Amino acid sequence: MATSGKVEQQKILRVFKLINLLQGTIGKPVHRLAELLETDERTIYRYFKLLEALGFVVVKEFSKYKLQERPEYLTSASTTFSVEENQWLKSMIESQGKGNLLRDSLLQKLQLTTEVKLGSEQLFKANWGRVVDVIAHGIAQKKQLWLKDYYSMKSDTVSDRLVEPVGFTSDYEHIHAFEIESNSMKMFKIERIGEVVLSSEGWKLEELHELPEQALFGFTGKGKFSVKLKLSKKAYQLMVEEHPNARPFITIKNRNQYFFEGKVAHLPGLARFILGLPGEIKVEEGEELKVYLKEQLDKANF
Repeated sequence: MATSGKVEQQKILRVFKLINLLQGTIGKPVHRLAELLETDERTIYRYFKLLEALGFVVVKEFSKYKLQERPEYLTSASTTFSVEENQWLKSMIESQGKGNLLRDSLLQKLQLTTEVKLGSEQLFKANWGRVVDVIAHGIAQKKQLWLKDYYSMKSDTVSDRLVEPVGFTSDYEHIHAFEIESNSMKMFKIERIGEVVLSSEGWKLEELHELPEQALFGFTGKGKFSVKLKLSKKAYQLMVEEHPNARPFITIKNRNQYFFEGKVAHLPGLARFILGLPGEIKVEEGEELKVYLKEQLDKANF
């Protein structure tokens, strides 16, 4: 990569880090932000202007800066134009004739606002997706990861963390990982990660990996009933929508065969799901589940 390309990449990475540092309710002084990002205060102020151009609101309270949280009624969906709205407004403004200074000013602002908003959203989605992809690869390949420039709200520090990634939370906003330095399982917020680097080293402490108890089908606890289900496409779709914690236990074979295989703590929740979709789910393994389902069917009074 050319030197200029590396410089631009570093700038973009700094902006992402700055956004992470400005989130929260406390805020940080400019000199502290400069220290954490290894730059000067003048650069921090330039980045503030860039963030404002991207639609963020940087506020100052008691000499500390932070991002202003928007009320629910001022979300991006209600304060920006869709592509169709943008085209309609543009056509209406263009109909006012050339040489009109107000017309030209409105057109310029309309184009700038729309393009910057779309560009910033695409940039965030691309970065978030890349981070998730690398973490998912680390989990699948059982590789260690470096969480570069991870910002800790608790200690107000930025550091590199060597971890063994174990799994995502259901909303994909955090990862569960075993941190090598502290020798313990921790949860890391994805948006506070500056960059993820895949290590060449494999997991070394897998026996210490432990996920928190998951509420599979409405019940928490240690899984003791092993089951394997073959799902129709309809059953698969409903399972991932209604029970997102079941997603890690679902596999797809040959593009149109869906299977759930794992351990559940209790049978009633899963049984209700199966009985609610007659003909859509086949129990391939799990004798206890088969017996329980038969008992429930025998109780039915039609």
